[in-house]
Amino acid sequence: MAESNVDLAGFDLVAGPSLTRWVFQGREAAMQAACAAVGCAVPDMLAVTQAEGATALRLGPYEVLFLLELAVARGVSAAWAGALAGVAHSLVEVTARQGALSVSGPRAAEVLGCLSPLDFAPGSFVPGTATRTLLDKADGMIWRQAEDRFHLEVWTSFLPYVTAMLKNAAHDTRF
Repeated sequence: MAESNVDLAGFDLVAGPSLTRWVFQGREAAMQAACAAVGCAVPDMLAVTQAEGATALRLGPYEVLFLLELAVARGVSAAWAGALAGVAHSLVEVTARQGALSVSGPRAAEVLGCLSPLDFAPGSFVPGTATRTLLDKADGMIWRQAEDRFHLEVWTSFLPYVTAMLKNAAHDTRF
């Protein structure tokens, strides 16, 4: 992202936090063990649970995306190795594959609605909800953290494109 911050009257776009990212796939017992190893409860479908420095986002029936702060990530491999020994699962670090954007402000949902087919009405996509979606033509993931704050995960090769499209949408919806 060339600019670190864009603020267009009610819409703020900044690079997201530095995190490690892990995609976990497995049945319920494996999911319980993986989440417990980082201190999170297993989230409901399309929901999020958090513990100190760890976030678990349930993106599918057997899939969780873990977002870990760097301090938590240092010891997580050993914790997962112990918790998941002998349990069928897949656990892949995807930190280099994707990056984060933070979108906030009273116009955040309106701007995101220009790129995504999701219904961002407060009763439809409530805080604590996370799902995959298209962001214009790029695959991404949106987590609504608060009424006017969103965390986006996008493949690094698409970050410049999604950033540009968000800026364009923010500019175009000001009128």
